[in-house]
Amino acid sequence: MECEMCGKKVSKTTKIMIDGAVLNVCDDCAKFGTPVIEHNKFKPVDQAIKVQLPERPQPRPVAIKKPAKKVSDEDLDIVEDYAELVKNARERLAMSQADLAAKIFERKNVIASIERGDLMPDLKTARKLEKILGITLVEKA
Repeated sequence: MECEMCGKKVSKTTKIMIDGAVLNVCDDCAKFGTPVIEHNKFKPVDQAIKVQLPERPQPRPVAIKKPAKKVSDEDLDIVEDYAELVKNARERLAMSQADLAAKIFERKNVIASIERGDLMPDLKTARKLEKILGITLVEKA
């Protein structure tokens, strides 16, 4: 082996650190640095360790849903006596027009107009009224 500092051929070198560099040097040059102590962080393993992983659960079968026959909006109509039905159902539930309007996210004057028969509700509003009041306003044409 050769000293990395002075170049002398030696049989045994020592690892030292000089200014952050690790060098293999002879015993004469070893006094210029600090000895480096190597720690074995990992010990060799005699046998391989087998880790048993838990089994993955089988995926659930997915049910295939058949698409329901959709009734188009053109095939639906609002019943003729919608005004009377809405008013009677609301009064039966002891609701004010303002309460009903708040539940279906409409204004009070819209509910009043529907109950007077001045305004025919659109299908979306009619469905909301059906759900809240428990009545049928939409029928197939």
